[in-house]
Amino acid sequence: MLAPAPDFRYVGFFPGPRRGIGLLGGVVAAGAGLGTGIWHAFGPRGAFASGLVAVATAAYSMHRLRWGPRAPRVAARSVPMAIVPWGLLVDHHDHPRILHWAAITRVHIETTFGRDQATDSALWSYVVIETPRERFMGHTPGTVPLERLTVHLDAYASEAAHAIAFDLDGAQAGRGPEEPDCEPLLHSARAYVQTSSASARLGLEAASYRRITSRHASVRTLDTLRSILRDRTDRPVDPRPFAAIVAAELGAQALTSELIALVQSPHPIVAAVAKAACQRLGVSHARVGTLDEVAPFLRESDLATLQAWTTEPVRST
Repeated sequence: MLAPAPDFRYVGFFPGPRRGIGLLGGVVAAGAGLGTGIWHAFGPRGAFASGLVAVATAAYSMHRLRWGPRAPRVAARSVPMAIVPWGLLVDHHDHPRILHWAAITRVHIETTFGRDQATDSALWSYVVIETPRERFMGHTPGTVPLERLTVHLDAYASEAAHAIAFDLDGAQAGRGPEEPDCEPLLHSARAYVQTSSASARLGLEAASYRRITSRHASVRTLDTLRSILRDRTDRPVDPRPFAAIVAAELGAQALTSELIALVQSPHPIVAAVAKAACQRLGVSHARVGTLDEVAPFLRESDLATLQAWTTEPVRST
């Protein structure tokens, strides 16, 4: 079975360790400039920058505590970075880097604790990201929800490497990662909905004169697609993105909970297609995030295909 999906959306870290609370004012002042610089480096993927600024501001709010961060036991290069469900974003000088899970060999976390007015508190969390050749370190105030990542890192790397199916059974695999997946995936799913085989398997009902689409979902359709979207079997060829597009094309709003459950999949295309499908079905960004969050881990052509799909008129059921 697949490992539980990452239970974090964004965890930002800034360079460290820095000793002494007196330095935190400088961290906040530098945060705005750092965010601006990274925004220009990442373009529309600026969630990384804004998150780092937020982390710096949170650090300043820790001034009431009497302890500053201390050095972790594991030595590493200190850099601003962010961990997201699909890997690591690193701001390394003039060359921002994107590290997929397959490029990471270990995630080490250490938390320091202190006492403020007789209350024990988690002061700082340090993370060290190891690759076969490098180590990156950052720190952030308080605790971080990365326990699931430390346990399932290898499983996330394996799942992210799965091919994308161009059918509901995983019999026809896409060409990724060598070739773009989303344009042929979208074309295949849309074509499938209009076939007699889709009508027979999914129980698609003929549309009335009031409907835009020639087919629409029945109870049988929902049951069939739901079973695929909920399937946690570790399949080398993943049919869930295909099912997600079919669901959105049929306007199957009853499947939004299943689609929302996929938006943090460690596979960037699975997550991106689920986000796009949710947007087409009217789910708010507050619940599923945006495509910009996963954009650094997608091919530009795949991102453009999904962005265009989300802006097309929705075919009602």
